[in-house]
Amino acid sequence: MKKLHYALLILISNFIYSQNNFEIDLTSDSYINDSLMLGAPVTRKGFGDLYTFKMQTNKNISDFAEKIKIDHSIYYFKIQKKNIVSGFIEYPQPVAFIHMGKKGEASHNTKIFFLEKGKHKIDLPQNINNLELDIDSPTNKEYKTLQKSLEQFYIKSKNLNQSDSLINMDKKQEFLGKYIRKNPNSYVALWEIVNDYTLEDYHPAYLKNLNLFSAKFKQNKLYKGVETRLKAEQSTSIGQEIPDIYFDGHNKLTSEDFKKYKLTFIDYWSTTCAPCIKSMPEIVKLYNDYKDQNVNFITITDEQKPNRIEVAKSILKKNNANWINFFDANKDFQKKVNATSYPLHFIIDENGKIVARISNNIDEARTIIKKHLQ
Repeated sequence: MKKLHYALLILISNFIYSQNNFEIDLTSDSYINDSLMLGAPVTRKGFGDLYTFKMQTNKNISDFAEKIKIDHSIYYFKIQKKNIVSGFIEYPQPVAFIHMGKKGEASHNTKIFFLEKGKHKIDLPQNINNLELDIDSPTNKEYKTLQKSLEQFYIKSKNLNQSDSLINMDKKQEFLGKYIRKNPNSYVALWEIVNDYTLEDYHPAYLKNLNLFSAKFKQNKLYKGVETRLKAEQSTSIGQEIPDIYFDGHNKLTSEDFKKYKLTFIDYWSTTCAPCIKSMPEIVKLYNDYKDQNVNFITITDEQKPNRIEVAKSILKKNNANWINFFDANKDFQKKVNATSYPLHFIIDENGKIVARISNNIDEARTIIKKHLQ
């Protein structure tokens, strides 16, 4: 009986895999013996695992994400006369072809298109910078139509290397809401919300629009992943209580820690974040100005590897950062507050309530602390 059950699971798994296969027939005479990459050109921190697909590798196609240890899929192509590649994708995903260029040259990439199940024939010319690919597939057709409809909410950039400027997020989300009501199973609409969050930060309309998708659509992995992250940010917005954070088996941050102080300032940073390191002296100045006024200072460092932890300790020591620092070993802080960028600052009152959630603005933090103490 167990053998039969196992065989049935294998059969179901193989069926699902076959239903989500894709094949790319790529030609690009201009790039023969040169290299291109295929993957999402931009992802938001903490969202990378939603941009994943599997591609069969060989001597000319390699898993670049695995090589550099990142969580979203990106593959490296050494272009031949004929390039046929197949793989598995669970749901449609936005990708682009990227050319890194030689040393000292700028990288270029095509416009976003959707990788999805089915066969796709693509012919790339010499200049792929901002190139719109005409791919005959259901998701790409829908994406093209929706993007045309959304042009009314943007000022078109005259520079090919700069994004168009959004005029009014409220109006755009209102339009998307109407679109989702008519298309409640649209991956294109869901990815548009992810794109807005990636480029423009959080907006309360995102979750309202998410609720408009069909009950069946809400069961898919992408929807659940997006909803979980946005709800985490909503629950840690101004006025909400910050959740208990468990950094590792020994260190934690709970409501009891905030009761001892009038305010607590939290700085979330990483050793790979240049603005974080640049702003460290300003945080030290803020600390020196308010440490005797019952304001506590904490840094939370998003590093897990021993060598990066040592680098972080060195940076803190160099800046005379004489406060408590935690390392987010379990990524519990990142997940529970949906921390998707650095540096991120929180100001918490004695009741554990969030007074401010600020992205990279020490002057704003100073103003809020001063006002709250008065």
